[in-house]
Amino acid sequence: MIDNICSTGKFPPILVLFGEEDLLVDEDATRLYEAACAADTTGMNCDVLDGEGMTLDAVLSLARSFPMMSDRRVIWVRRADKLTASKSRKGGDAMQSYLDAPSSSTFLLLTATLASAAGLGPALTKNAATAKRKLSSLKYPFNVLLPNVPFVEYARMKEGQLGTWITKRAATMGLNLPQGATELLVAKTGVALRELTMELEKLQAYMGDRTDVTLDDVQAIVGSSREFNVFELQRAIGRAEPARAMTIIARMLSVDRQEMLIIAMLARYFMALYRLIDLRGSTDSSEIARLAKIPPFAVGEHFDALDRIGPLRVERGLRALQSAEATLKSTSADPLAVLQRMIADVFDVEDTR
Repeated sequence: MIDNICSTGKFPPILVLFGEEDLLVDEDATRLYEAACAADTTGMNCDVLDGEGMTLDAVLSLARSFPMMSDRRVIWVRRADKLTASKSRKGGDAMQSYLDAPSSSTFLLLTATLASAAGLGPALTKNAATAKRKLSSLKYPFNVLLPNVPFVEYARMKEGQLGTWITKRAATMGLNLPQGATELLVAKTGVALRELTMELEKLQAYMGDRTDVTLDDVQAIVGSSREFNVFELQRAIGRAEPARAMTIIARMLSVDRQEMLIIAMLARYFMALYRLIDLRGSTDSSEIARLAKIPPFAVGEHFDALDRIGPLRVERGLRALQSAEATLKSTSADPLAVLQRMIADVFDVEDTR
């Protein structure tokens, strides 16, 4: 349904997306919203609202308003299950009134979780009694909406389906996963698609220009705990928190010998910050990401880090990393002592071990 709507441009007056897989809900809603807003050159007719703290009446009032210098008004209400909505004391039903005469120039997109509606889609075609029970358990206005408007349910993906999904997701990111990689990712990360996607994004950053992933690559990313890993180490450095950076290094090395991974990833991180020094005045985030060799979503965080630690520490960090690598390769020095000394040198502080 989503592909057809986006390709034909035939948007229904109201569409509801709901389900446990909130990542898929958000991604498809984003696709719909961007496709529906593509023709609006004014930027005045597209709204993304949060249901928390909003009333149904306010949303419907906006939906009834005419677009300005455009053919369509687009309203996306996220967390629509949080809307304050109730029938009037006189029995008036605002939702039904809108459904009776929806604005032909408005595309109203509602996204929600709706746990009590889980399995409604299949039930409507296979078990009328179950479908009726699920609809009756829904709170207003979804008990009025779902029997009358098109909807898409995103049911929790079964564990047996995850392998195919992860492999396809990785392929869209330019990564070829080896046999056993999906099982390792699920075992270490869990079955939540949003968490799995975050791990794949980390893997993509770790791989650099390489596309053929090995199990060692996957293990390097998911082997450490979520709190103590190389990406949290980068964030600690970017936030100018040397003590936390040293703690993360200690915890990582207590799990596995990861000193060369740490060196490699921090060298890439500091090189990206170094490239950003000359890109400060640029406005094209895609071009900045390409030149700095970082994902587009990471541009803002990297600039924030550069502002906090400054160009001098970036240059100092590159020298400290070079020295640490040489020491680890040529001597039997304790890796923990070498890496924590490196952090101390970057921030010009006493080693706090």
